[in-house]
Amino acid sequence: MRVTQFIFLTITTVFATYWMNESILAGDYVWTLIYGFFVVRNLRLSYRVSKVIRVLENLTKKQG
Repeated sequence: MRVTQFIFLTITTVFATYWMNESILAGDYVWTLIYGFFVVRNLRLSYRVSKVIRVLENLTKKQG
């Protein structure tokens, strides 16, 4: 993942989390579900990327 992709993912996750919290407090649960979907999707993507990076690091440590 390139740095620009990481920064974009971080910014969209932060904004979606903020708007999700605002919609919860406003009682607008349709928007809460929409923003919650984006938050979960972004967090799953970042988890998968970090898992792949961890596996690649372990492979390079064993060879080197």
